[in-house]
Amino acid sequence: RVYLPLAVLVHSWYLLLPKDLSPKSLNGLLLASSDRIYEGDKVKFGNGLGGTIVKMGWMETLIRGPDEIMVTVPNADLAGERVSNLSRIQKSQVKQTLRFEYKDADKLPLLVEDIKEEIKLACPLLISDGSRPFRVHFTGFGSDHCEVRVNAHFNIKPVGDEYWDNRQRVILAIQKAVKKHGVEFAIT
Repeated sequence: RVYLPLAVLVHSWYLLLPKDLSPKSLNGLLLASSDRIYEGDKVKFGNGLGGTIVKMGWMETLIRGPDEIMVTVPNADLAGERVSNLSRIQKSQVKQTLRFEYKDADKLPLLVEDIKEEIKLACPLLISDGSRPFRVHFTGFGSDHCEVRVNAHFNIKPVGDEYWDNRQRVILAIQKAVKKHGVEFAIT
């Protein structure tokens, strides 16, 4: 019942606007009412653009990139884009591909187990209950190296200092295990 008068109002407003202005402002209205993004959200669009939504207007949206550069984008361009709203994601992932010298291949099975243990000790928000993958595996041989892959998920948003501090803890845990086993990274 409420939607019919609102639809009539929006349609009348749409007809009264100049032809090039009405689709642009309608896109702004649709974007603002879609619940996809809000001012202050950290986002990543399908076209590669990403950053923090600074201001959403009827015609355009202002986005601050990670390099602090402000970009003004017409809402018509954003309306059809896929968007990942990083501010609403509650979990994060850290993936690493490690390359070791062939001479250390026999040490890798124990190294893999120690990397898992070091990450568990260093990262209390690691998801290790089986609901998300927590993997460290010797995955194969490259042309000049052995490869180990690390894939860990955490109960941490993928933005902000908490994420980056945790990522650093993962890398330091890997380094601790590598040092313990006297294994050398392959230089490609």
